[in-house]
Amino acid sequence: MARKPLPLKMLQTLEAVVRLDGVSSAARELGVTHGAVSRQIAALEEWLGRALFERDRGRLRPLDETREFVAVITDGFERMDAAMGRVATARRRLKVFAHATFAMHWLVPRLEQFYALHPDVDVHVQTRQTGEDPALAFFDVAIMRGSEQIGNWESSSVLQETLTLLTTRRHADTLAARGVAALLGETFAVSDTRPGETERWLEVARLPPLQKWRVRRFGHFHTALMAILNGQGVAVGPIELTMGKTAEGALAAPFPQIVAPGPRHVAFIDPHSESYPMAKRFVLWLAEAANAAERGV
Repeated sequence: MARKPLPLKMLQTLEAVVRLDGVSSAARELGVTHGAVSRQIAALEEWLGRALFERDRGRLRPLDETREFVAVITDGFERMDAAMGRVATARRRLKVFAHATFAMHWLVPRLEQFYALHPDVDVHVQTRQTGEDPALAFFDVAIMRGSEQIGNWESSSVLQETLTLLTTRRHADTLAARGVAALLGETFAVSDTRPGETERWLEVARLPPLQKWRVRRFGHFHTALMAILNGQGVAVGPIELTMGKTAEGALAAPFPQIVAPGPRHVAFIDPHSESYPMAKRFVLWLAEAANAAERGV
C-alpha cells in the first residue's frame, strides 16, 4: 500500500511554533514571515480537518492533543537528524582494482597512511591477474601496468618500475663478493605475468640470453618471489614493489647498479562517476606516496 506523502514543511512549522511558544519566534528560526507561519498552520489544520490551537486575541494556544502530537514530531525530527548525521559521517567504500604484486607489496603496506589523511574512506582492494579483463569487474579506481588502457577514463601516472636482480640477503652477499660472473650456473625464477623482464635485465647486464640458463617458471611473480625467498635461485623484479622485503632483510640486490627499465603503473578513474571526487583524492595520494617512497621518506 502506498504511503501518503507527509506535509513536512507544515509539520516543521507546527513543531517550531509549539516548541518556541509563539509564531514570531518560529518565524525567526525558520527565516520566514509571521504571515507565512500562520498560513502553514492554517493549511495543516485544513489538511488534518481539525483545529490545533485555541485562538485568544491573536495568540495561538496549542491544545493538549497538539502538544502530544508535537512531542512525536519533535522526536521524529531528532531521529532523522541523528540518522542523517550518521549517514553523512559514515565511511564511504572505494573499490580499487590492482595487480596482485602491486597491491600486496606496495599499496596495502601504505594504506594506513591514506586512512590517516582520509578517515572517511574505506578502501576495498581487489587484486587481478595479468590478462584478466578489468571490464568484468566493478571498481572506482583501476591501477594498470604497462600500456593497458580503459576507454576514455582519466589517467594518472603512479610510479615507474626499475628492474634489478633479487635473491636472499645471504646469497646476495655471496654473489656481490664474487661479481656478476658468479651468476653462471644460477637458476632464474621467471613468472608468466611479467614476460620479457628477465631477458631485458640479462641484456643490460651483458649476460647470455635466458635460454642459456636454468629456469623455473611460475604463474605469478609473487610465487616466483616465494621461491627465491626459500633459496631457489634468483629473480629479476621491481625495486619499488619489493622495498618491504629488502627493508626486512629477506631480499637483497647483489648488483644494484645493474638495472633495467620496467613498466609504468597508471591509475584510471571515470570522470563521470559519482565516486570521482573520492577516487581523485585517492589517486592524488597514490602519486604523493610514490614520490615520497622514491625520496626515501
